[in-house]
Amino acid sequence: MNDSQRNLTVVENAELRRYELLAAGTTVGTLDFRVLGPRRVLGHTEVQADQRGRGLATVLIKAVLDDLIAEEVRITNYCPAVERFLQGHPEYLVVLDPSRPPMHQADDKHQAGRSTPLWQLVHAQHSRLSELAARSQDPNIDGFERRRTTDQFAAVAAQHAAAVADVLLTASRTSSRADAAVLLDNLKLFEQTLRVLKGRVYGDARFLNLSTSEIWRETERLLAEHDSLEKSIVSGLEQLNGAGSATDLARALAKRQWSSPTRPHPNSPHAGVAGRIAHQLWRIADSTWDELEGRGLPAQPEEHANRHSAFSHYLFGTADDTDPTAGPNTPQSHRDSRRT
Repeated sequence: MNDSQRNLTVVENAELRRYELLAAGTTVGTLDFRVLGPRRVLGHTEVQADQRGRGLATVLIKAVLDDLIAEEVRITNYCPAVERFLQGHPEYLVVLDPSRPPMHQADDKHQAGRSTPLWQLVHAQHSRLSELAARSQDPNIDGFERRRTTDQFAAVAAQHAAAVADVLLTASRTSSRADAAVLLDNLKLFEQTLRVLKGRVYGDARFLNLSTSEIWRETERLLAEHDSLEKSIVSGLEQLNGAGSATDLARALAKRQWSSPTRPHPNSPHAGVAGRIAHQLWRIADSTWDELEGRGLPAQPEEHANRHSAFSHYLFGTADDTDPTAGPNTPQSHRDSRRT
């Protein structure tokens, strides 16, 4: 696309996997994408801060979708800005791949009637991450507490990403290699962002010029994308393998979550045998550094989203709600002694 009146051009940068909006030859906006066979997955639209409010995101999105429709390429969308554009311009909905629904439709579809242990576990972990992210950005708490909570968020997120790579990613490759490839790409980008976030919080000179709010925006975008991808894979695994296998996966995921590295390692292997070995070695190294630094990491959750699920108590080692000897006033030492 070339808008000569405003000297705007939209080009595809295949190397960086993004569409770029150029103003007088300078990049002022981007839209990330991934190629999956004949389909494209749209990630995130970003316009430079000093160029916002001029409708440039709309120009970029419209040009990209016009080109994709002309080339008969279908998309799966994970970008909120693209979603808003589609809602306001229904004539562009033909670009969506009906077999791979967009973000909001996928979430509605997957969340309907879910009560299996694997689904509940994934939902509980993402809910916890969302709570930590929100508290980390709360302006009403002091700087030390925000830093401590951000560190906890980064640790839990890194552990969850590694556990998903070791358990769900491995399992999903038998059912959908395309979904596994998208999830793997998301995990790498998510860990890179976690590394930047952690570095910014700890004053790493490489990241001091970056805006904390912008880093958080990207972190939460990738986390939301990961949540949707993970639940899509969980749904497929449950349909393919049945409830029994899904329960085994839930046990494996819960166990792996709390024995995974507590720091992001985006440049290490993520998948297969090499990924699992790398995660085990990083776990040893991270645990050593945590001890040396006296790092205050969050403990394993004491409650599951389904508080009355016997399986959830088994997963998390908590006291059974129905056990009359383990009521709300049960001493913590007694609860700890009941852990498996």
